[in-house]
Amino acid sequence: MGCAQRACERSAGPLPGDRPSAAEPRLEDIALLRKAVREWEDRPALPRGRRNVTLLPQIVDTMLGTGLRIGECLALREADVDLDAEVPTLTVTGTVVRAEGRLVRQGKPKSDPSRRTITLPAFVVAAITEALDLGLDGGPDELVFPSTKGTPRSPSRVREQLRDAQLAIGTTVTPHDFRRTVATQVANSTTIGNATALLGHADEGTTVRHYVKRNHVAPDLRVVIDQLIAVAGEPVTESQRGEFPVTST
Repeated sequence: MGCAQRACERSAGPLPGDRPSAAEPRLEDIALLRKAVREWEDRPALPRGRRNVTLLPQIVDTMLGTGLRIGECLALREADVDLDAEVPTLTVTGTVVRAEGRLVRQGKPKSDPSRRTITLPAFVVAAITEALDLGLDGGPDELVFPSTKGTPRSPSRVREQLRDAQLAIGTTVTPHDFRRTVATQVANSTTIGNATALLGHADEGTTVRHYVKRNHVAPDLRVVIDQLIAVAGEPVTESQRGEFPVTST
């Protein structure tokens, strides 16, 4: 790998020693979190008790791999996912809301731009497949992540469970932090436009202001700057002299 390529790859990440804010977990924290969530889900049941399936590991991986809002994630139906396609996808078609004192699946997302189709990384395909293979009752909506009663799972309850799962490792990552982490990764590795489309925002301004951690490392522009010096060092012809008038200071 050449020096220029290494410098370009370094520019896509934070400065050395530049710890992300509390709202954006470090990459190593994400690995610890996923492990802690899995261990929390697999913990032994209390004596004479019964441990319900929370689907927390699968929900966390789905949000991490898609940038979904928690309500969008919990509103996913089996009909919204296409795991067998050459390029697996999910389509956001609704969200979970509280109406008349109970949680229901609303048949439309937060906004028009929120209705979107997202391609799925392999670990998200595995997470959704694992959830479906448990054979839980998805209720009339055939939810991917239903409660044990076949109703929409409570976003606030998922937040509580995520907090409990992190007690052992001392992190305090929230579902919304997953969106910030995904947005920063996508924006710094590709474009702000891609991050905006992934998150379902109406404009790039919202993504930049509230979700993307600014990259303080300038891109690798050595080739461009070298060209400037190379051109400056070439002999100037008489025709070129007229293009650069001399001004006095």
